[in-house]
Amino acid sequence: MKIQVHINKKTVSINDRAFNYGDGLFETILVKNNKPKLLNQHIKRLFVGCKRLSIKLPGIKLIKDSIQKSIGSTNECIIKIIYTRGISGHGYGYDSDITPQLYVIKKKKLHVSKKFISLGYSQHILSDNSYLSRIKHMNRLEQVLGYVNKDDDTYDNHIMTNANREIIECINSNIFFYKYTDVLMIYTPILNDSGVDGILKQEIIKTFQKKKIKVKNKNIKRADIKLYDGCFICNSINGIQFVDKISNKTLNHIEYLEELLDKYIYE
Repeated sequence: MKIQVHINKKTVSINDRAFNYGDGLFETILVKNNKPKLLNQHIKRLFVGCKRLSIKLPGIKLIKDSIQKSIGSTNECIIKIIYTRGISGHGYGYDSDITPQLYVIKKKKLHVSKKFISLGYSQHILSDNSYLSRIKHMNRLEQVLGYVNKDDDTYDNHIMTNANREIIECINSNIFFYKYTDVLMIYTPILNDSGVDGILKQEIIKTFQKKKIKVKNKNIKRADIKLYDGCFICNSINGIQFVDKISNKTLNHIEYLEELLDKYIYE
């Protein structure tokens, strides 16, 4: 199958369906020591999205070779993959032989992640769409509105909720809560109807499971945060960030979590 590849390109066709309709997918990958982290997991999620949107699958070798060309000799950067259905004329329809477009773009990583952060709330309410939940499709308007409608600029990130006031995720991160008395219990929101199933989130869950620590997917309402001892958020670029405050609630922190998850703390 023919795929048109664009490496570190600075322009895009105005007829690309991703530009016109959000008809595509993306992955954002951290590069450390000239190597893309968790690359196979990112490709796997991209393929899940392709199948969900009925976009022809690219070859794994093509993706990996294109990423390496984009990285070049750079030691540390961010790689963004954008994979679109292709270029078409006006209207939602398209030809059956449309050629997918693969954009691989190298970006500078401009800041160091903070280890401890504070969270506020966004006033934007996430819509339910079970078909598009979990994947990284190109329409990120809800996350943009989450940023536009955040409650206070003094917070480092903001929690987004659904119409039932259930916590789903932060604007650009997944979120975990925990209880710690005799045993450590981890909780993370159910993402059946909205939210992105983050790559680092999946890796963190695997780490907990290897240590025989229970992780429970659960509907967590805003009012429920008082039931938990602590919280942390994560994404593939910033790694894990521990939360010391959500709005006016101060949270605890246990060093045991740092020991367990040390390789995911990107300071």
